[in-house]
Amino acid sequence: MQLALFMKTNFLFFLFAIILIVKTPTKAQFLFTESFVMIPIDTQRLYIGNIVGGFSSQSQKETVNQIAVRAELALRLKKHRVLTIANNMQVITYGNQKLLSGGYLFARFRNDISRSLYPEYFAQAQWLETRGLEQKFALTANIRKRIFRDKTLTLATAAGLLFDYEKWNFNGVKTENTPNNTNSKYTYNPRFNWYFSYDHQINETININAGLYYFLRTSFSSPCPRIGSHIRFSYIINKNLRLNLNLKSMYEYQPIVPVSNLWYIFNNELAFTF
Repeated sequence: MQLALFMKTNFLFFLFAIILIVKTPTKAQFLFTESFVMIPIDTQRLYIGNIVGGFSSQSQKETVNQIAVRAELALRLKKHRVLTIANNMQVITYGNQKLLSGGYLFARFRNDISRSLYPEYFAQAQWLETRGLEQKFALTANIRKRIFRDKTLTLATAAGLLFDYEKWNFNGVKTENTPNNTNSKYTYNPRFNWYFSYDHQINETININAGLYYFLRTSFSSPCPRIGSHIRFSYIINKNLRLNLNLKSMYEYQPIVPVSNLWYIFNNELAFTF
C-alpha cells in the first residue's frame, strides 16, 4: 500500500513538472539522448525518474545565463520494454534582457532491453532555442548494440536514420554576419545518425556518463555533418539527491544560418531522483 502510494505521488509530481514546463526552453539543435535517465536491464524496477534544477552560462552573440528545471521519467512496460519521456524549462537572460521561452519534449521507446541488439525509436519537438532554432520536429529509428556490461560499466552504440524539420531565424547571428534578407530558413533532412555511450559507476558515490554523437545528411552534395559530445560527472549525496556537473558541445560544419560553428554549455545541477 505504501509502495503504491509512493509511486502514485512521484508520478503525479512528474506530471505536474511536465505541465509546468510544456512551453519553455532548450539548448542545441539536437538532444543528447544518452544523457537521459534509463532503467538498468539487470533490475526489476518499474520506473526511474529525475527532477533537476541548475544554473549555466554560455557564449552566444550575447552572454546567456539560465536557471533550468528538467523532468525525466523512464517506465517499464510489461517486462523488457521501456518508455522514456522528458521535458525541459529554463528562465533565460540574454545580455541585459530577461525572457522565458523555448523548450523540448522528448520520447524514446526501446523494444526489448534484455537483448544485446534491439531497435529503439525517438520522437522530439523543440522550439525557440537561443541559437535561433524556432521549431524542430524529428523522428528516429535506430538499432542499438550493447557492447559490454557488468555491475559498474556499460558500453553501447547505435546507428540509424533520422528525419527532421527545422525552422531557423537570425536571432543568434552576430550583427556583422546578419544578411539583408532575414526571412526564416527551413530545412527538411533525412540524416544518418550514430552515437557511442559510456556509463561507469566508479564507486558508491561517483558516476561518469558520456556520449559521442554524429549526424550526417544523406545528400552526397551537401552532407553538413554535426558532431556532438556530452560528459556528466555525478556525485551521489544520498538515495534521492545527486550533484551533476555537465559539459555538452556540438560542432556543425555548415550551420543553416551564420551562427558560430562551435556550441558548448557547462552547467551544474542538483538532481532529485526517485
